[in-house]
Amino acid sequence: MAPGFLRADKLKAVFIDLDDTLLDETAHMRGAYGKSLDELHEQISPDQAAATYREYEYIVGDLLRRNAWDELEREQRWEVALQRAGVDPGDLPVKICDGYYRHYFEGVGFLPGAERLLDVASQFVNCLITNGEHGKQWGKIRKMDVDSRLDHVLVSEDLGVWKPDPRIFERALELTGAQPSESVMIGDSLHADIAGAGPVGIGTIWINQYGYSLDEAIHEPDEMVTTPGEAALLIEQAGP
Repeated sequence: MAPGFLRADKLKAVFIDLDDTLLDETAHMRGAYGKSLDELHEQISPDQAAATYREYEYIVGDLLRRNAWDELEREQRWEVALQRAGVDPGDLPVKICDGYYRHYFEGVGFLPGAERLLDVASQFVNCLITNGEHGKQWGKIRKMDVDSRLDHVLVSEDLGVWKPDPRIFERALELTGAQPSESVMIGDSLHADIAGAGPVGIGTIWINQYGYSLDEAIHEPDEMVTTPGEAALLIEQAGP
């Protein structure tokens, strides 16, 4: 049986997100912020730091689920988290973010199954489609040698277009020479990846590793998995 995302006789192009799809951005973020908070132990105790980080993760999760990332700048998110944890923010938001940037590339790593997904994607024409700043995204891409394993890379800041804007997916179709019905987008974000690619006519696979609900989905995915490895199995079923 053909996988549910396939709308044509044959799959031609595979599009893949970067953060929390190939790379473990959540663990990487925790590591960078953890080191930053440890360096500020004279201003914030370990218990206060732990409570503040829990609040920060809640804020980030809420913004991501609502696709409202621009609602609060990074320092503002930390200011709110500190206040909720009962800590006087003072200059801590600036210092926490400074430390985060210093340690940003230290904990970058693949999610389990991500390299298998890259291997399977290499059997098709493919394209990485990632939201983010040029320096950060390309730094991670090159550190993990992702660009050498894919045909094309699209970073939103380079294009001036961010997912879920259909233009970034249309550009991927142009680069790969594929029709939407011959393509699939694999990503962890319902708002950016699934609600962006789906309306263009591209098949979608949602990597839902944290068990989020589909209740608020703008566009439901064709397939839902929990790991990159499971996504790789679905791509294999479509055949090269």
